[in-house]
Amino acid sequence: MNPPRNFILFVGALIALGPLSLDAYLPAMPQMAEAFGVGIVKLNNTISTYLIGFGFGQFFGGAFSDQVGRKRIGLIGLAVFCAASLAIMLADTIGQVQALRLVQAVGGGFSTVICMAAVRDVYPVEELGRKFATVTMIMLLAPLVAPGIGAFLLGFGWQAIFAAKAAYAAVLLLVYLLAVPETHPGEWRKLSVASTIRQCAEVVTRRVDGRRLPIRYAVAMALSASVFMTFLTNSSFLYIEYFGVAPTAFPVFFGFNVIGMMSANFLSMKRLDSDNAGKYFRRGLLVQAAGAVYLLLIVAAGLDSLWTVVPAIVLVVSTMGVVGPAGSARYMSFFHKLSGSASSTYTTMMFSGGAALGALTGVFFDGSLLPIVAVMVAASLAANAIGASLPRDAEVPAPVRERSAA
Repeated sequence: MNPPRNFILFVGALIALGPLSLDAYLPAMPQMAEAFGVGIVKLNNTISTYLIGFGFGQFFGGAFSDQVGRKRIGLIGLAVFCAASLAIMLADTIGQVQALRLVQAVGGGFSTVICMAAVRDVYPVEELGRKFATVTMIMLLAPLVAPGIGAFLLGFGWQAIFAAKAAYAAVLLLVYLLAVPETHPGEWRKLSVASTIRQCAEVVTRRVDGRRLPIRYAVAMALSASVFMTFLTNSSFLYIEYFGVAPTAFPVFFGFNVIGMMSANFLSMKRLDSDNAGKYFRRGLLVQAAGAVYLLLIVAAGLDSLWTVVPAIVLVVSTMGVVGPAGSARYMSFFHKLSGSASSTYTTMMFSGGAALGALTGVFFDGSLLPIVAVMVAASLAANAIGASLPRDAEVPAPVRERSAA
């Protein structure tokens, strides 16, 4: 089909719902902890809770969209996200916030998992790398501006941040309902949890030239993204509590990471194609590992300060601007009719892995940066180990034909 005008812009705005929900309230976490009478680790756990719910929503949302259509799943997700955001404003306890964040995340997972699949629906394989990079560039505006918006709204109370999230989701819902067509039609009668499990199992077990290449790309990408999510989970503690950065200055330091990622993503937009995606993917993983190991050495030597830690973190985070588009282009090229299931399988691993690693840093929390950085290094090295087992670009087999979703 011919994509509608401003389709990529809408997809980027829709997928930005994820980072907006995570990043906008980071400056408010100390205030929220004080308001609910809990420590900062309890508030960090709301991020891990969100990542778990987001992964759950993405797992079922992507596969369901293969069965009943992308648009139906997206609209349901946006409605749930909007309602849960409004409910969080009325929460009285941290337990209520945790439960509602889980519901909010499921809605967010439903509405954003369809994005990669929708792009795959309407563009040919040879254009996927640049299209994914363009979507990512639009999406990255959210983490760039979200902390600043959150810091501004904090003056009206932390509840105002969740009101803004609800408003953003409501606008997207109306635009999707009225102006964006379905890219993958389906029927309600096809909705089946059993089919969902079978579709995702096919994604995981798919072999290309006798090798399980697709799932290796997905796992390597998920581990690499978990490095960023481990930082994200602990960013409020790192900047505000450990280094004493004021909440109003937090968006500046956090923004350095987003600018770095956008710069790397701009490179992907200009250079990435179906012939060199594997090369950029492996190089991005290597740079991330080098930055993470350097960061670990700084912290272990007691040389950690804003001026030594921030540049290293920026380098580690920036690599996602290359690893994400390059890996997604290679991974999604192996799927078409099951692109929703492929997207949900990858993103479920990414967010559940990020949640697990973020929670792990809380278990070993000792007031220092060492547990955080050690987890980041371990995940990055594991991603590189898998990346090294993937074929060179010239050796990558052509995408395979597949049967339709159930």
